[in-house]
Amino acid sequence: MTNAKKELLAIADSCVKCGICTPHCPTYTHIQNENESPRGRIALIQAWAGGQLNVTDNLLEHIDSCLLCRACEKSCPAVVPYAKLIDDFRAEMHGEKSAPISVRLVKTFAENKPAHRWIKLGLAFYQQYNLQKIARFLRVPTLFGLEKLERLVPNYQESQTLQSYYPATSEVKGDAGLFVGCMGEMFDFETVNAAIIVLTHVGFNVHLPETQTCCGALALHEGDTETAQNLAKQNQTAFASENLQAIITIASGCGSTLKDYAPKVVDISHFLAQTNFDLKPLAANIRVHSPCSLKNVLKTDKSVLTLLKRIPEANISSLPDTTQCCGAAGSYSLRHDKMAQTLLNELLENALEKPTDYLVSSNIGCALHIAAGLRERGENVTVVHPVVLLARQLR
Repeated sequence: MTNAKKELLAIADSCVKCGICTPHCPTYTHIQNENESPRGRIALIQAWAGGQLNVTDNLLEHIDSCLLCRACEKSCPAVVPYAKLIDDFRAEMHGEKSAPISVRLVKTFAENKPAHRWIKLGLAFYQQYNLQKIARFLRVPTLFGLEKLERLVPNYQESQTLQSYYPATSEVKGDAGLFVGCMGEMFDFETVNAAIIVLTHVGFNVHLPETQTCCGALALHEGDTETAQNLAKQNQTAFASENLQAIITIASGCGSTLKDYAPKVVDISHFLAQTNFDLKPLAANIRVHSPCSLKNVLKTDKSVLTLLKRIPEANISSLPDTTQCCGAAGSYSLRHDKMAQTLLNELLENALEKPTDYLVSSNIGCALHIAAGLRERGENVTVVHPVVLLARQLR
């Protein structure tokens, strides 16, 4: 037996199969198949590692259909490191199945900086000259197998070249690094800019190392550990050169991965909740979506509510506690669109049960997925990162 299988067995054996996790699992909740529950997946990996089960497409599908929302970990009395078990198993199976073209394209975009720059230019051209509307009308993305990816592309946002340093605009409290990630600058520059504005406003010099790169989450959860480790080393080096009080993330999915290898990582809402600043009134209904990575891994989702409640006249409410994963889950919606859509529909029903002007989310993947769902329903609800609202309301 290999060392990898021994480690998988050791983790799997720590699960007593009590089933406390099953009501919290999105796939089990909707399919009611034990193989689609956390303890069912653990049992499958246990059987494979113990030599009682061969690798089959059916086995791989059950493990691949896990969202890694980690709601099971949060509820587990035995504190089983379920996410590590799934990631390690996927690493053992890496290369057994080819990824869809949309997933391969996203990974190339995220992990390859030259490709990132070319895709950014191409996307700007695609959106600025109405090609996006024409392509959607003619269903061109479907012809190339990219419809699941293309639906996530937001409306064009004007961006600018980011500097590596932004000085504080008030009394200096310290220095903070800002992790932009591979998606933020292209798909949500408004959030990147808002983060810089608010952080400098409250007294922090903001550093954006040019050598920072993708956090590695996509590679890690695909089982591509070599790429994930290389990206981690690059980010560690990028942020090690500055004397930083914190490394701020504006995407909780990135933050939940970064925290495992980079010190001082903190979500921006949690960081800002510890500072004082005045905000202008905003008479609006704001619903708060808490990404799985924020509430189950970073566990700082309450800070978003704390911050937004500082906005005078704003009506703030969270989505119900029973709301499960939105279905975005990294590249999950590109692989398992039916389950992703089921979960999204459930979330949107909860979100729209009250009048809603803004729906805030702290993770770009979730925000793009939710915004696409709202567009497809014809709903006039703006999806924004909480820091965007804070920047707009600064006094």
